[in-house]
Amino acid sequence: MSSTNSGRGDAAEPEPGLDPLARTALWTAAMRAREHARPDRLFSEPLAHALAGDEGPRIMHLFERDVQRGVEDPALAVRTRFLDEELLRHADRGIRQFVFVAAGMDTRAYRLTWPAGTAVYELDRPSLLAVKGSVIEASGADPGCARVDVGVDLLADWQTPLRAAGFDPGVPTAWLVEGLLYFLTGTERDTLLRQLADMSRPGSRLLADYVGQSVLDGPGMRAWRERMAEQGHPWKSGCDTPEDLLADLGWSAKVTAYGDPEADFGRWDHATIEPGTPGTRGRYLISATIDA
Repeated sequence: MSSTNSGRGDAAEPEPGLDPLARTALWTAAMRAREHARPDRLFSEPLAHALAGDEGPRIMHLFERDVQRGVEDPALAVRTRFLDEELLRHADRGIRQFVFVAAGMDTRAYRLTWPAGTAVYELDRPSLLAVKGSVIEASGADPGCARVDVGVDLLADWQTPLRAAGFDPGVPTAWLVEGLLYFLTGTERDTLLRQLADMSRPGSRLLADYVGQSVLDGPGMRAWRERMAEQGHPWKSGCDTPEDLLADLGWSAKVTAYGDPEADFGRWDHATIEPGTPGTRGRYLISATIDA
């Protein structure tokens, strides 16, 4: 997040070397640390507290005070648990190559139980990966897989560094794109999703989260979007027809709304909604495949 004081007070001091978008990873880590502390937690993430540092909780509390009015949004906990289960399901079905796109402060390489021979490539900005690496090194934690950092700019050539790091385009891959797509313009989003398809052989999988454009443009999201833009990381795009979007880019997708039986876990107390329905929260989870 930006350190600029916009008149609301409590501006967070930036983590050295991290730009506003990269610092959203500290916010996410703070929310995961809070979930880890709950007796009814949906996942365990013991490294999250250290990764969030002092700035992550300040960002979290600032948004909950100014935008969410003290409400603890269940989406992060539900999303994390849903994607955890999907990743492990793909591992059980034989995939051994995973790529976390814009990995941020994600610690799945450490906290999930991976089959022998699993490789996890984490793509993100070099500065963020350096901060994350120093915190994890200090913790003494060891990954449960072959974990490979790949510092890249996802709006430039990230494929060449990924291949150079050992990625094999000849085997099925599970791609995780979590907390990223809405920060991209429609053109940037389409380019990335097409690049992922081009790097995938049949049997590969894509996991992602996204938001409906009609909801993003609606009055219920106005305060959120304004605050995000003020802090230097606006939400730029959504999509009301994700199945069609992904089909055009080479993916066959199943879309799960928050609150559906597969994405509830006893936390989602809102009615199940369909993507594109005006006036709803309109966020959803995507599980897609490249077919033969």
